[in-house]
Formats: sequence, C-alpha cells, structure tokens
Amino acid sequence: MFDLEQAIEHWRGQLLEAGIQSAEVVAELEAHLREDIDRQTKAGISVPEAFGRTLQNLGNAAALQDEFRKVRHRSSIGEKVMLGICGVLIGFVVFLSGVTILLCYETWGERIMASVAVISILLVARAWSYAVPFLPLMENSRLRWATGLSCIGVGFVLLNLLSLFVLPHFEIGPDRQLPAVGLWAIFLLALFCCTGVGLLLSKRQREVWGMTRPSATTATLRRS
Repeated sequence: MFDLEQAIEHWRGQLLEAGIQSAEVVAELEAHLREDIDRQTKAGISVPEAFGRTLQNLGNAAALQDEFRKVRHRSSIGEKVMLGICGVLIGFVVFLSGVTILLCYETWGERIMASVAVISILLVARAWSYAVPFLPLMENSRLRWATGLSCIGVGFVLLNLLSLFVLPHFEIGPDRQLPAVGLWAIFLLALFCCTGVGLLLSKRQREVWGMTRPSATTATLRRS
C-alpha cells in the first residue's frame, strides 16, 4: 500500500543526495509538493498518481539543484544590493539620531536614555523576524488579518495615548521639547507593528522566508 509520508521522506533523501542541503529550500519544495498533491486528490486523482505527476512537474533532484544554484546566484546579487542600501539607510538614521540627541538634549542622562531607545528600536527592526516562529500561527486568513491589524492598531493607539496623557508631563522648556522618554513610545509602536506583521504571515510565507521553528527532520537536514 502506498505511503505518502514515506514517499515524501524518500524524495527528501534524494534531494539531499543531489546536494540540496538548505532546509529552507527543501521545506519550500515540500510545501509545493503537498499543495499540488492535495489539489489533485480533491479533483479525484489517486494519491500515488498525484504524487507521481507532481514529481514529474517539479523535475528530478539534479535538475532542481541546477535551477536553485542559478536562482541563488541571482538572489545573492540582489540581496547584496539590498543589504548595501539598508546599511546606508541605517547608517544615515543612526547619524541623524546621534546628532539630534547631542544637540537637543542637555544632560547626559537624557542623552543616554534617548540613545538606548534608538538602539532598541533598531534592534526590533533588525531582529523581529527571529521572533516570528514563536508567534501563534492562524490558518484562518480572516482571523490572521484581524489579529495582525489589531495588533498594529493597538500600537498606534498606545502611541497616541502616551503622547496625549503621559509625555506632556515630561516636556522640556518653554518650547515644549519632546523628552527623551518620548522615544520609548516609538519603540512601543515598533514592537507592536513588527508583532502585527509577524502575525499576518501565513504558514506558507513563513516557510518561504525561513521564519519557522526547525522540525526534527529539518534539524537532521542541517546536521547533514
């Protein structure tokens, strides 16, 4: 009797033998495989036949490895360009923040508080993807969108509440200068927005972007 899980496991082994070592790539291919098999079986095709047709459509392991090698080469160039642009933008933000903190705040206590807030905001922007695998995954798209957008909305609501009722008590000087603690309100907004974006990601999107917790099989692939 045909065992789909065993057949997929054997197919994963063939990918490994062909040199496809990336757990993210294997997970993406397996997601395509399962989706196509599910689509065909719902149309009345038997599981073994659907599995064979899907493998034929995907191509053999060696051909897949050649194709992914080309894609990785093109992607690596694009990634380097994007990383370079992001590096320039981050450097610009850090430079402007540093100058603003030095010029706008008179005491070192305020400067330190503002600097830590800016660094925390940058850390949230940089590391939020590592927290996505630990966020709850909702299969229902409406629930996922409602939860994610609500989380982002809560961030803006809290920012407004803090700006209206809390920060005025800390304003500096006759020109009502924003206190250093005000930057922590922006950190709170960044935290809720990044969490909301993470909740908006579907299982498929998390797998494609490598934002999933490694399973036992994935861990085996990485060790190999």
